[in-house]
Amino acid sequence: MSEKPTGLVARLLPGAMPWWGITARGLCMGAADVVPGVSGGTMALVLGIYERFIGSLGSIDLALVKSLPKLFGAKREEAFTELRRADIAFLVFLALGIGTAILSASKLIPWLIDHYPAHMNALFFGMIVASVAVPFKMMQRHGVVEAINFVLMTAFAWWFSGLSVLEIQMPLPALFVCGTVAICAMMLPGISGSFLLLILGQYKYVLSALRDLNIPVIVVFGGGCVFGLLAFSRVLRWLLAKFPSPTLAALCGLMVGSLQKIWPYKDYAATELVGEKVVSSGVNVWPWSERFVTDPFFPAALLVLGAVVVIVLERFGAAKSH
Repeated sequence: MSEKPTGLVARLLPGAMPWWGITARGLCMGAADVVPGVSGGTMALVLGIYERFIGSLGSIDLALVKSLPKLFGAKREEAFTELRRADIAFLVFLALGIGTAILSASKLIPWLIDHYPAHMNALFFGMIVASVAVPFKMMQRHGVVEAINFVLMTAFAWWFSGLSVLEIQMPLPALFVCGTVAICAMMLPGISGSFLLLILGQYKYVLSALRDLNIPVIVVFGGGCVFGLLAFSRVLRWLLAKFPSPTLAALCGLMVGSLQKIWPYKDYAATELVGEKVVSSGVNVWPWSERFVTDPFFPAALLVLGAVVVIVLERFGAAKSH
């Protein structure tokens, strides 16, 4: 398969990254977003597309919307110029991969987590540990401000990921806010949007609405997600442009602080359920603790494997993102 796009894709997709490469990265992001405790934003950082992802979302504005009708008239080139400026083709192929992964992995990954929690947590733990190096290497300076941001965000993520979950049904206006907040979390490495929905008590409710085609709930929650994407991406884009090193240090802290949620060595007798869904896999213990009844060596091997996978993906992403 040629890496050089042709036809309409060539006109709309700037840069050397091929459409199938973008879609593959979307698959990785979508698979991460399915897992409570793992962030699609982390995967975007690992694969070298985080800044492009945030920048493209932040470029969607009124000028772009006004240019769309021109696609069907004599001023078609003006519309193509706006679409290229906002990098819309990149977002389309990325969304295709994310959506495909969510639909495909929404059954398999939760099943694996439910039945092999220590092994899956170990794999994800290793991936996130290795991922911290990505934003760290992107930092232009490592000073006091960066250190303070890192410590504060680590403490916040540690506290947040340790919260207990709820199971309540909110009114539609509150559900709109939940959608906005959850999608913002998806864009932040270390903060899982699906786990945030668990904290807010809407994870099972939203999944049930999708399964049962509850249109009012889907429309309101989806509207909140769209609003959050467009609004928060502008904030992140501005922060990365004006304060790149402090912002990246904060992202590192979010990733490190979230690790306590997926520490693989737990007392799994203390598992917490919402309905039939495992939302907390127990209490953290040491690998050699008698309360950890699984063989500790296999999770350790998977932890190392997860770190190696991320290192390979990061090098591949760096090579292919230019």
